[in-house]
Amino acid sequence: MRIGIDCRRILDVDHGENAGVGHYVYYLIKSLLQIDKENEYYLFFYDHKIKAHEFEQSNVRIIYFPGLENIGKIPFFYRHWFIPHILRLYRLDIYHNPANIIPLFYLHKSVVTIHDLAIYKNSDWFPDRQYFTKLINIPVSIKRAKKIIAVSENTKNDIVKIFKIDPAKVEVIYEGVDDYNQLTLDETKIRPELKISQPYFLFLGTLEPRKNLVRLVEAFNEFLKDNKDYKLILAGKKGWKYEPIFQTIEKFGLKDKVIDIGYVNKEEKVFLLRNALSLAFPSLYEGFGLPILEAMNMGVPIITSNIASIPELVIDNAVLVDPYSVDSIKGALSKMANDKQLREKLSVKGKGIAQNFTWERCAKKTLELYQSIK
Repeated sequence: MRIGIDCRRILDVDHGENAGVGHYVYYLIKSLLQIDKENEYYLFFYDHKIKAHEFEQSNVRIIYFPGLENIGKIPFFYRHWFIPHILRLYRLDIYHNPANIIPLFYLHKSVVTIHDLAIYKNSDWFPDRQYFTKLINIPVSIKRAKKIIAVSENTKNDIVKIFKIDPAKVEVIYEGVDDYNQLTLDETKIRPELKISQPYFLFLGTLEPRKNLVRLVEAFNEFLKDNKDYKLILAGKKGWKYEPIFQTIEKFGLKDKVIDIGYVNKEEKVFLLRNALSLAFPSLYEGFGLPILEAMNMGVPIITSNIASIPELVIDNAVLVDPYSVDSIKGALSKMANDKQLREKLSVKGKGIAQNFTWERCAKKTLELYQSIK
C-alpha cells in the first residue's frame, strides 16, 4: 500500500507544538515506521525547518508542500484545492489526516482522526473564525472518509450522535503515552522559577475557557483559607480568552500563590510532574486527555472531571469532581492535600493503568484499519 500521512501538525522536537495533536502525529508515525517495513509511507510536511530526517528509511518518502515556508496562515485555496492536487500526484491508496480535517476537494480513499468535538459542545470556547471548520470542514471530512479514528469511546459516541453516521465506520484507537520515568534530567538547565519548594498542584495544558481554570483558581482560593503553604502552577501557553484567568488571580490577590510559567518543554514538564503533589485538571470537555495519562504514567495523583472521556481514561483512579462546582473542586484539593494514603494508592494504581496505553498498540490498530479499507 501507498499510505500518505499529513504531518503539518506534527510535534517539532526542537521547538515544541501547539497542542496534544502534535504528540499524536509524531508518535503514531514513529511507531508505524518501527512495526511496518512493507508498506510505502508518504509523509507530507509544510516547513523545511521541521526535522523530518529521523523518519527516513527505505519505505518512506518525505514531501514538503511547496511555497509555505514563509506563510503564516495557509490560504483556503491552497489548503483545499492545491494540496489535494499534490496528494493525487503520488497515487496514494490511503490518505490519513490525523488532525480532524480532510481537504474539501480530496475525493480519494481517506482516514481522519477526530480528537474531540468540543466545538459542537460549546462554541464560546472557540474563536468565531472556526465556524467554517464547524459547519463545513468537519462534517464533510466525516462524511467522505472511508474510516474515522476516534481517540475514545466518548468521542465515538459524540461523532455518531452529532453526525448520524453508522457506528461501524468509527474505530476507537486510544493514544499512547511516552514513558518519561527513565528520562535523565539535567537540572542545571531547568528554569529557576520551576524549582518550587512548597507543595503544589499542577495544571498542564493550554490556558483557555474549556480547561475551567477560573473555577480552579476560585476553588484554590477557598482551599488556601485552611491550607496556607501550597501553590498552584499553570503550565501551558495562553490560548483563546485566557484573560479571565488572570483577572481572577488578580481579584483574589493570588499572584504569589498561582504561578503562570507559560509553555514548558518536555524536560520541564517531566520535572514539574515528578515534584507535583497532584495534577489538577478540572476540564469541561476532553476528547482524550493526554496530560492525565502522562501524570498517571509517572505516578502523579490526579484531580479531574467526572464528564466526557475522562472517567473512561482514569477508570476509578482519580479524585473526580463536578467541574461546574467550585465547592467540589475545593473539596478535592483538600482531600488530596490531607490524605497521604490516598495519594500513594492513586500513584501506584495510575502507573498500572497507564501501561495499557502504548504507542505500539496505537500504531498496530491503525495499521490494521488501513489494511481493512477496500
